[in-house]
Amino acid sequence: MNMQGYQHREYCAYRQGRTSCWVLGGLGCLGLLILAAVFIYLLGRTVQKTFGETIKQAAQIEQVVEPRLKAIYRAIQRYAADHNGKYPPSLQVLVPKYLSKEMLQPVAIDEKTQVKIIYKPPKPTDPDDTIILEHQPPITMKMSMFGETVETHITLQIQKDGRVSQMQETISSKGERRVRQRVRPAGP
Repeated sequence: MNMQGYQHREYCAYRQGRTSCWVLGGLGCLGLLILAAVFIYLLGRTVQKTFGETIKQAAQIEQVVEPRLKAIYRAIQRYAADHNGKYPPSLQVLVPKYLSKEMLQPVAIDEKTQVKIIYKPPKPTDPDDTIILEHQPPITMKMSMFGETVETHITLQIQKDGRVSQMQETISSKGERRVRQRVRPAGP
């Protein structure tokens, strides 16, 4: 018998009952993958809890304010059609023929916040993207995660041409400000 065959049999006898390092390494990698999946799941739940509820609240407020802005805009357009294209000097002029008095009342968002509709009568020479209606105060959302707090203020606006504009100002806990405006097409 040659020496190599003998060593191989001896080595196999030595290794019997032991697990291959490839198997151990594979189990270790699988364990790390499971831990990573659990971590990602928990992180996702945290993000959803932090941002999900806040965004849901803002969307609910927007669903109350936007229809009111659009209804007032339609009343302004009817007034202008009846007055040779001239816009009303104030929203009170629209009551009662074009708009009910209740539509001009502040919208109660919660026990502390009431949203008012602000009208800015445009000049005949103003461009179509001039803001004529908006609400005040802005919808405010505060979100905290990993020690960082971000405050976002959202204001819905209606332009002279009827498009809805959303002005969003974001302020970080370091005081950094970022303003973004998104314009949606005119709709009913």
